[in-house]
Amino acid sequence: MALVSLPPWHYGVKPRSLEDYRRVYDIHVAECRRAARYLRVSCLAGFHPAEVDKLVSMGMKPEEVLELGLSVVEMAADYCRRGLLDGIGEVGRQHYKTTPERMAIAEAVMVHALELARDVGCLVHLHLENAGVATVATVDRLARLVGIDKRRVLFHHATVRVAGEAARRGYAATVAAKKQQLFVAFKTIGPVFMPESDYIDDPERPCVSSCPWELAERLGSLVEEGLVEEEWVQKVAVDNIAAFYGVEPP
Repeated sequence: MALVSLPPWHYGVKPRSLEDYRRVYDIHVAECRRAARYLRVSCLAGFHPAEVDKLVSMGMKPEEVLELGLSVVEMAADYCRRGLLDGIGEVGRQHYKTTPERMAIAEAVMVHALELARDVGCLVHLHLENAGVATVATVDRLARLVGIDKRRVLFHHATVRVAGEAARRGYAATVAAKKQQLFVAFKTIGPVFMPESDYIDDPERPCVSSCPWELAERLGSLVEEGLVEEEWVQKVAVDNIAAFYGVEPP
C-alpha cells in the first residue's frame, strides 16, 4: 500500500512554518510504521499543489509560499535519506483553475522535488492536470532536463490517455479504480498502468474513487465477466507495483 501524506489541515495543523510540516510528517511516518506491521508499505510525503492555493488564500505572500514549499520538499528528501520516507509526493501542478503565479509556484516546487529525488534516489508521485499528451510531454521535458531516472516518477490519478502516453515514454501511472475506467484502460492501453483507490481517509469525503478494499473485487469482476484476461490483472495489480515500488510480490 502506498501511503501519501495529506495537507496539514487534515491533521488539525494550520501550517505557517517548516516545523508545522515536520509535525505532519512525523504523524504520517508513525502511521506508515503502524501499517507496515501488517502490509508492505511505501511511505511518501510532499507539498501538494492545492497547498499553494490554500496558503496564499490564508494570507501568506506568494514568495513565502514558494520558500516554504521548497523547504518542505527538501525536508522530505532528508526523510528519504534517513529511511523514514520512500518518496516525495504529491507534488506537481493544479488540475483546476488557479492563477498563473500559483501554478508557477507549484511547478517550481515540483522541479525541485525531481532534483532532490534524483540526488537521493527516491520515488516521486506527481499530481497533475490531465491535458493529454501536453501534460506528459512537459513533465518529460522537465524530467530530462533534471536528469532523474524516469522509472522513479509516477503520474498519479491519470486519465487513460495520460497513462498511455506516460507508459509510452517510460513512466509509471495510476488510474482510478472505478470499474468502467479500469475496463477502458485495459482495452485502450493494455496492462501498462497501476490501479489506485485515491482513498483520502476523510469521513466527510468517503471513497472518492474507490475504497482500497474494493480494488480486488472490481478487478476480479472484470475477469469473472470475461472482460479482461487474468494475466493482465496480475500485471497491473502485482507485477507493475512490484517493479515501481521495488518490493517482492506476495
